[in-house]
Amino acid sequence: MKKIIFSITLLALLTLFLSACAVEPASPLQNGSYSVTFDDFDSTGWKAYLVLYVKDQKIENVEYDYIGSSANGGILKSEDSSYAEAMFSVAGTKPELYIRQLVESLLTHQDPDKIETVSGATTSTKDFKRFAEFAIEAAKKGDTSPIIVSQNE
Repeated sequence: MKKIIFSITLLALLTLFLSACAVEPASPLQNGSYSVTFDDFDSTGWKAYLVLYVKDQKIENVEYDYIGSSANGGILKSEDSSYAEAMFSVAGTKPELYIRQLVESLLTHQDPDKIETVSGATTSTKDFKRFAEFAIEAAKKGDTSPIIVSQNE
């Protein structure tokens, strides 16, 4: 009789332990738009931003770019032809190209961890992945409040 009680107790404890270690399923993304931006311009006069659009629990569209300070004419980095030319001659890529690569990769994989770093745009890739992570976490909660990230983190 003691063996039966011991076995049942052991089985109950094992079941409790295993259920406590179970991985919770990921929360589905809530429909809406989720925006992330830096709190200030970087040392070169650009401020990154990302807007993630979710529909039917899936990332449907992504806007990512850098807005220029008044010193950069207040335009988007992807539209600054002189910046693009200078970057392309040094790094072999330009905002118009690497932004498209990053956005397409996130739309395809639906996971920032699966985005490969774009050669010549390492910092922009890092910013994009970080912003996407923040936006996805907000989308899981359905929190559409703008997210402001410190430039110094």
